[in-house]
Amino acid sequence: MIAEVPPLVSVAVPTRNRARRLDRLLGTLAAQEAVSFGWEVIVVDNGSEDDTEEVVRRHAAGGSIVLRHVFEPRVGLHYGRHRGAREARGLYLAYLDDDMELSTTWIQGVDLLERRRADAVVGRILPLWEGRPPAWLRSLVDDGVYPPLGLLNLGEKRRAVDPLTVFGGNCFLPRRLIFELGGFHPDGFPRERRRYRGDGETGLMRKFRNSGFRSFYDPAATAYHVVSPERMSEAYLCARAYNQGISDSFAYFRDLHGVESGPKPCSRVGRAVETCRRLPLSDLLRTIRTKVTRWGRRVVSRRYVDLLRSFRAAYEDGWRYHQREVDGDPNLLQYVLREQFLDEEGAPESS
Repeated sequence: MIAEVPPLVSVAVPTRNRARRLDRLLGTLAAQEAVSFGWEVIVVDNGSEDDTEEVVRRHAAGGSIVLRHVFEPRVGLHYGRHRGAREARGLYLAYLDDDMELSTTWIQGVDLLERRRADAVVGRILPLWEGRPPAWLRSLVDDGVYPPLGLLNLGEKRRAVDPLTVFGGNCFLPRRLIFELGGFHPDGFPRERRRYRGDGETGLMRKFRNSGFRSFYDPAATAYHVVSPERMSEAYLCARAYNQGISDSFAYFRDLHGVESGPKPCSRVGRAVETCRRLPLSDLLRTIRTKVTRWGRRVVSRRYVDLLRSFRAAYEDGWRYHQREVDGDPNLLQYVLREQFLDEEGAPESS
Protein backbone atom coordinates (compact mmCIF):
# COMPACT_ATOMS: atom_id res chain seq x y z
CA MET A 1 0.00 0.00 0.00
CA ILE A 2 1.31 3.47 -0.94
CA ALA A 3 1.13 5.95 1.92
CA GLU A 4 -0.88 9.10 1.27
CA VAL A 5 1.29 12.16 0.70
CA PRO A 6 0.26 14.92 3.14
CA PRO A 7 -0.63 18.31 1.66
CA LEU A 8 1.91 21.12 1.71
CA VAL A 9 -0.69 23.72 2.73
CA SER A 10 -3.76 23.53 4.94
CA VAL A 11 -6.20 26.40 4.44
CA ALA A 12 -8.22 27.10 7.60
CA VAL A 13 -11.48 29.04 7.32
CA PRO A 14 -13.21 29.75 10.63
CA THR A 15 -16.86 30.61 10.05
CA ARG A 16 -20.09 31.21 11.93
CA ASN A 17 -23.53 31.63 10.35
CA ARG A 18 -22.26 32.94 7.03
CA ALA A 19 -23.18 30.10 4.70
CA ARG A 20 -23.85 32.37 1.72
CA ARG A 21 -20.51 34.13 2.06
CA LEU A 22 -18.71 30.83 2.61
CA ASP A 23 -20.27 29.42 -0.54
CA ARG A 24 -18.68 32.19 -2.61
CA LEU A 25 -15.29 31.77 -0.95
CA LEU A 26 -15.22 28.01 -1.53
CA GLY A 27 -16.09 28.60 -5.15
CA THR A 28 -13.01 30.80 -5.60
CA LEU A 29 -10.84 28.27 -3.77
CA ALA A 30 -12.03 25.62 -6.23
CA ALA A 31 -11.06 27.91 -9.10
CA GLN A 32 -7.37 28.26 -8.11
CA GLU A 33 -4.80 27.76 -10.84
CA ALA A 34 -3.11 24.36 -10.76
CA VAL A 35 0.03 24.12 -8.62
CA SER A 36 2.66 21.43 -8.19
CA PHE A 37 1.89 20.75 -4.53
CA GLY A 38 -1.08 19.36 -2.65
CA TRP A 39 -3.30 21.46 -0.43
CA GLU A 40 -6.48 21.07 1.60
CA VAL A 41 -9.24 23.28 3.00
CA ILE A 42 -10.59 22.95 6.53
CA VAL A 43 -13.81 24.81 7.29
CA VAL A 44 -13.99 25.29 11.06
CA ASP A 45 -17.68 25.71 11.84
CA ASN A 46 -17.67 27.86 14.98
CA GLY A 47 -21.14 27.03 16.30
CA SER A 48 -23.14 27.85 13.16
CA GLU A 49 -26.90 27.45 13.17
CA ASP A 50 -27.44 27.90 9.43
CA ASP A 51 -26.71 25.50 6.53
CA THR A 52 -22.92 25.90 6.69
CA GLU A 53 -22.37 22.15 6.86
CA GLU A 54 -24.53 21.57 3.79
CA VAL A 55 -22.58 24.17 1.82
CA VAL A 56 -19.31 22.43 2.70
CA ARG A 57 -20.75 19.01 1.85
CA ARG A 58 -21.87 20.25 -1.58
CA HIS A 59 -18.44 21.69 -2.44
CA ALA A 60 -16.67 18.58 -1.14
CA ALA A 61 -18.84 16.41 -3.37
CA GLY A 62 -17.75 18.48 -6.37
CA GLY A 63 -14.23 17.12 -5.96
CA SER A 64 -12.40 20.28 -7.07
CA ILE A 65 -10.69 20.72 -3.71
CA VAL A 66 -9.86 18.52 -0.74
CA LEU A 67 -12.32 19.84 1.80
CA ARG A 68 -13.25 18.98 5.37
CA HIS A 69 -15.88 20.29 7.78
CA VAL A 70 -14.96 20.48 11.49
CA PHE A 71 -17.37 21.65 14.18
CA GLU A 72 -15.91 23.77 17.01
CA PRO A 73 -18.63 24.52 19.61
CA ARG A 74 -16.66 27.15 21.58
CA VAL A 75 -17.59 30.49 20.02
CA GLY A 76 -14.63 32.78 19.43
CA LEU A 77 -12.39 33.38 16.43
CA HIS A 78 -9.24 32.18 18.20
CA TYR A 79 -10.95 28.88 19.03
CA GLY A 80 -11.66 28.42 15.33
CA ARG A 81 -8.13 29.32 14.32
CA HIS A 82 -6.60 26.99 16.90
CA ARG A 83 -8.89 24.13 15.90
CA GLY A 84 -7.85 24.66 12.29
CA ALA A 85 -4.17 24.41 13.29
CA ARG A 86 -4.79 21.19 15.19
CA GLU A 87 -6.75 19.61 12.34
CA ALA A 88 -4.28 20.67 9.65
CA ARG A 89 -2.05 18.08 7.96
CA GLY A 90 0.02 20.57 5.98
CA LEU A 91 3.47 21.92 6.73
CA TYR A 92 2.09 25.42 6.24
CA LEU A 93 -1.13 27.02 7.39
CA ALA A 94 -3.11 29.63 5.49
CA TYR A 95 -5.90 31.54 7.21
CA LEU A 96 -8.80 33.19 5.44
CA ASP A 97 -11.84 35.14 6.54
CA ASP A 98 -15.08 33.55 5.40
CA ASP A 99 -16.34 36.70 3.64
CA MET A 100 -13.69 36.86 0.94
CA GLU A 101 -13.28 36.00 -2.71
CA LEU A 102 -9.86 35.10 -4.09
CA SER A 103 -7.71 35.70 -7.12
CA THR A 104 -6.88 32.53 -9.05
CA THR A 105 -3.22 32.80 -7.94
CA TRP A 106 -3.99 33.12 -4.21
CA ILE A 107 -2.61 29.72 -3.14
CA GLN A 108 0.80 30.73 -4.56
CA GLY A 109 1.24 32.94 -1.50
CA VAL A 110 3.04 30.01 0.13
CA ASP A 111 5.97 30.38 -2.26
CA LEU A 112 8.15 32.63 -0.06
CA LEU A 113 7.69 30.26 2.88
CA GLU A 114 8.60 27.22 0.84
CA ARG A 115 11.74 28.96 -0.44
CA ARG A 116 12.68 29.95 3.15
CA ARG A 117 12.68 33.65 2.34
CA ALA A 118 9.94 34.48 4.85
CA ASP A 119 8.46 33.10 8.06
CA ALA A 120 5.04 34.62 7.41
CA VAL A 121 3.33 36.05 4.35
CA VAL A 122 0.38 38.42 4.18
CA GLY A 123 -1.57 38.72 0.96
CA ARG A 124 -3.13 41.76 -0.60
CA ILE A 125 -6.68 42.48 0.59
CA LEU A 126 -8.82 44.68 -1.65
CA PRO A 127 -12.39 45.86 -1.02
CA LEU A 128 -15.31 44.11 -2.69
CA TRP A 129 -17.95 46.80 -2.42
CA GLU A 130 -21.54 45.57 -2.22
CA GLY A 131 -22.94 48.97 -2.96
CA ARG A 132 -21.65 52.45 -3.58
CA PRO A 133 -19.39 53.60 -0.72
CA PRO A 134 -19.72 57.19 0.48
CA ALA A 135 -16.98 59.59 -0.56
CA TRP A 136 -15.64 59.90 2.98
CA LEU A 137 -15.14 56.13 3.20
CA ARG A 138 -13.37 55.93 -0.15
CA SER A 139 -11.01 58.65 1.04
CA LEU A 140 -10.30 56.71 4.22
CA VAL A 141 -9.28 53.59 2.31
CA ASP A 142 -7.55 55.11 -0.71
CA ASP A 143 -4.09 54.73 0.84
CA GLY A 144 -4.65 50.98 0.62
CA VAL A 145 -4.17 50.22 4.33
CA TYR A 146 -7.32 50.39 6.44
CA PRO A 147 -7.40 47.88 9.32
CA PRO A 148 -11.03 48.56 10.41
CA LEU A 149 -12.15 46.95 7.14
CA GLY A 150 -9.24 44.52 6.94
CA LEU A 151 -7.82 46.14 3.78
CA LEU A 152 -4.17 45.97 2.76
CA ASN A 153 -2.79 47.03 -0.60
CA LEU A 154 0.95 47.70 -0.73
CA GLY A 155 1.29 47.53 -4.48
CA GLU A 156 2.27 45.02 -7.13
CA LYS A 157 5.64 43.88 -5.77
CA ARG A 158 6.69 41.61 -2.94
CA ARG A 159 8.23 43.44 -0.02
CA ALA A 160 9.28 42.93 3.58
CA VAL A 161 6.77 44.30 6.09
CA ASP A 162 6.41 44.81 9.81
CA PRO A 163 4.91 41.61 11.29
CA LEU A 164 1.99 43.63 12.68
CA THR A 165 0.92 44.10 9.05
CA VAL A 166 0.18 40.37 8.81
CA PHE A 167 -3.62 40.38 9.00
CA GLY A 168 -5.14 37.10 10.15
CA GLY A 169 -7.76 37.21 7.40
CA ASN A 170 -5.26 36.44 4.62
CA CYS A 171 -1.94 35.02 5.74
CA PHE A 172 0.41 32.04 5.41
CA LEU A 173 2.82 30.76 8.06
CA PRO A 174 4.46 27.51 9.15
CA ARG A 175 2.06 25.42 11.19
CA ARG A 176 4.70 24.75 13.86
CA LEU A 177 4.93 28.47 14.70
CA ILE A 178 1.33 28.54 15.90
CA PHE A 179 2.28 26.08 18.61
CA GLU A 180 5.79 27.41 19.30
CA LEU A 181 4.44 30.92 19.88
CA GLY A 182 1.44 29.86 21.95
CA GLY A 183 -1.26 30.60 19.41
CA PHE A 184 -3.58 33.54 18.83
CA HIS A 185 -4.97 35.77 21.53
CA PRO A 186 -8.74 35.89 22.18
CA ASP A 187 -10.81 37.48 19.44
CA GLY A 188 -14.20 37.48 17.76
CA PHE A 189 -16.49 36.97 20.76
CA PRO A 190 -20.20 37.77 20.57
CA ARG A 191 -21.23 41.09 22.10
CA GLU A 192 -22.27 39.52 25.41
CA ARG A 193 -18.77 38.05 25.82
CA ARG A 194 -16.74 41.02 24.61
CA ARG A 195 -15.13 41.57 28.04
CA TYR A 196 -12.96 38.55 27.14
CA ARG A 197 -11.83 40.03 23.86
CA GLY A 198 -8.07 40.28 23.29
CA ASP A 199 -5.83 41.40 20.45
CA GLY A 200 -6.17 38.33 18.23
CA GLU A 201 -3.50 37.89 15.59
CA THR A 202 -1.78 41.11 16.72
CA GLY A 203 -0.77 39.35 19.94
CA LEU A 204 0.59 36.39 17.98
CA MET A 205 2.50 38.62 15.58
CA ARG A 206 4.06 40.61 18.42
CA LYS A 207 5.53 37.36 19.73
CA PHE A 208 6.54 36.50 16.15
CA ARG A 209 8.36 39.83 15.77
CA ASN A 210 10.01 39.64 19.19
CA SER A 211 11.38 36.21 18.18
CA GLY A 212 13.13 37.71 15.16
CA PHE A 213 11.02 36.10 12.42
CA ARG A 214 10.58 37.70 9.00
CA SER A 215 7.34 38.67 7.29
CA PHE A 216 6.61 39.59 3.68
CA TYR A 217 3.77 40.95 1.59
CA ASP A 218 2.91 39.06 -1.61
CA PRO A 219 0.28 40.47 -4.03
CA ALA A 220 -0.04 37.08 -5.76
CA ALA A 221 -2.16 36.09 -2.75
CA THR A 222 -4.87 38.64 -3.44
CA ALA A 223 -8.20 38.39 -1.62
CA TYR A 224 -11.26 40.59 -2.02
CA HIS A 225 -12.92 41.39 1.29
CA VAL A 226 -16.67 41.94 1.17
CA VAL A 227 -17.73 45.39 2.33
CA SER A 228 -21.49 45.16 2.75
CA PRO A 229 -23.70 48.28 3.01
CA GLU A 230 -23.87 48.02 6.80
CA ARG A 231 -20.05 48.17 6.94
CA MET A 232 -20.07 51.47 5.04
CA SER A 233 -21.51 53.39 7.96
CA GLU A 234 -20.12 55.56 10.72
CA ALA A 235 -21.91 53.36 13.26
CA TYR A 236 -20.11 50.22 12.07
CA LEU A 237 -16.69 51.87 12.13
CA CYS A 238 -17.39 53.28 15.59
CA ALA A 239 -18.19 49.73 16.75
CA ARG A 240 -14.85 48.59 15.30
CA ALA A 241 -13.08 51.44 17.08
CA TYR A 242 -14.79 50.44 20.35
CA ASN A 243 -13.56 46.87 19.94
CA GLN A 244 -10.06 48.17 19.18
CA GLY A 245 -10.15 50.04 22.46
CA ILE A 246 -10.89 46.76 24.24
CA SER A 247 -8.08 44.99 22.37
CA ASP A 248 -5.55 47.69 23.21
CA SER A 249 -6.60 47.67 26.86
CA PHE A 250 -5.99 43.90 26.87
CA ALA A 251 -2.49 44.46 25.48
CA TYR A 252 -1.89 47.29 27.97
CA PHE A 253 -2.55 45.03 30.97
CA ARG A 254 -0.24 42.35 29.58
CA ASP A 255 2.54 44.90 29.06
CA LEU A 256 1.90 46.45 32.48
CA HIS A 257 2.31 43.10 34.22
CA GLY A 258 5.29 42.04 32.13
CA VAL A 259 3.57 39.17 30.35
CA GLU A 260 4.70 40.46 26.98
CA SER A 261 6.69 43.42 25.80
CA GLY A 262 8.83 44.32 22.86
CA PRO A 263 9.79 47.03 20.39
CA LYS A 264 7.09 49.23 18.93
CA PRO A 265 6.29 49.11 15.19
CA CYS A 266 8.89 50.86 13.07
CA SER A 267 7.20 51.13 9.67
CA ARG A 268 4.45 53.49 8.55
CA VAL A 269 2.13 50.58 7.88
CA GLY A 270 3.03 48.95 11.18
CA ARG A 271 2.19 52.12 13.07
CA ALA A 272 -1.14 52.43 11.27
CA VAL A 273 -2.07 48.86 12.14
CA GLU A 274 -0.91 49.05 15.78
CA THR A 275 -3.68 51.41 16.87
CA CYS A 276 -5.47 54.60 15.89
CA ARG A 277 -5.00 55.73 19.51
CA ARG A 278 -1.30 56.39 18.94
CA LEU A 279 -1.76 58.50 15.82
CA PRO A 280 -2.22 62.22 16.67
CA LEU A 281 -5.43 63.75 15.41
CA SER A 282 -3.49 66.56 13.73
CA ASP A 283 -1.47 64.05 11.66
CA LEU A 284 -4.62 62.34 10.49
CA LEU A 285 -6.23 65.64 9.56
CA ARG A 286 -3.12 66.69 7.63
CA THR A 287 -3.30 63.45 5.62
CA ILE A 288 -7.00 63.94 4.97
CA ARG A 289 -6.57 67.48 3.69
CA THR A 290 -4.12 66.34 1.02
CA LYS A 291 -6.73 63.97 -0.41
CA VAL A 292 -9.60 66.33 -1.16
CA THR A 293 -10.03 68.79 -3.97
CA ARG A 294 -9.76 72.52 -3.37
CA TRP A 295 -13.48 72.89 -4.07
CA GLY A 296 -14.46 70.35 -1.43
CA ARG A 297 -11.67 71.01 1.06
CA ARG A 298 -13.70 72.89 3.69
CA VAL A 299 -16.76 70.64 3.63
CA VAL A 300 -14.87 67.35 3.58
CA SER A 301 -12.39 68.43 6.24
CA ARG A 302 -15.23 69.26 8.61
CA ARG A 303 -16.81 65.88 7.92
CA TYR A 304 -13.53 64.17 8.66
CA VAL A 305 -13.09 66.08 11.91
CA ASP A 306 -16.50 64.83 13.00
CA LEU A 307 -15.72 61.26 11.93
CA LEU A 308 -12.37 61.16 13.67
CA ARG A 309 -13.85 62.54 16.84
CA SER A 310 -16.56 59.87 16.71
CA PHE A 311 -14.03 57.09 16.14
CA ARG A 312 -11.77 58.41 18.89
CA ALA A 313 -14.68 58.68 21.34
CA ALA A 314 -15.81 55.12 20.55
CA TYR A 315 -12.24 53.86 20.95
CA GLU A 316 -11.90 55.54 24.34
CA ASP A 317 -15.29 54.14 25.44
CA GLY A 318 -14.08 50.63 24.62
CA TRP A 319 -10.79 51.22 26.44
CA ARG A 320 -12.55 52.54 29.56
CA TYR A 321 -15.08 49.71 29.51
CA HIS A 322 -12.36 47.07 29.50
CA GLN A 323 -10.30 48.88 32.13
CA ARG A 324 -13.32 48.97 34.46
CA GLU A 325 -14.16 45.32 33.81
CA VAL A 326 -10.62 44.14 34.56
CA ASP A 327 -10.19 46.39 37.58
CA GLY A 328 -13.42 45.05 39.07
CA ASP A 329 -12.94 41.34 38.42
CA PRO A 330 -9.79 39.47 39.54
CA ASN A 331 -10.86 36.45 37.46
CA LEU A 332 -10.88 38.56 34.32
CA LEU A 333 -7.45 39.97 35.11
CA GLN A 334 -6.16 36.43 35.59
CA TYR A 335 -7.62 35.51 32.21
CA VAL A 336 -6.01 38.51 30.48
CA LEU A 337 -2.63 37.63 31.99
CA ARG A 338 -2.54 33.99 30.85
CA GLU A 339 0.77 33.15 29.28
CA GLN A 340 -0.93 31.73 26.20
CA PHE A 341 -4.43 30.83 25.00
CA LEU A 342 -3.70 27.86 22.77
CA ASP A 343 -4.66 25.28 25.38
CA GLU A 344 -7.36 27.17 27.27
CA GLU A 345 -10.68 25.46 27.93
CA GLY A 346 -12.64 28.66 27.69
CA ALA A 347 -13.16 32.14 29.08
CA PRO A 348 -14.07 32.18 32.79
CA GLU A 349 -17.32 33.48 34.17
CA SER A 350 -17.07 36.75 36.03
CA SER A 351 -17.16 36.67 39.80
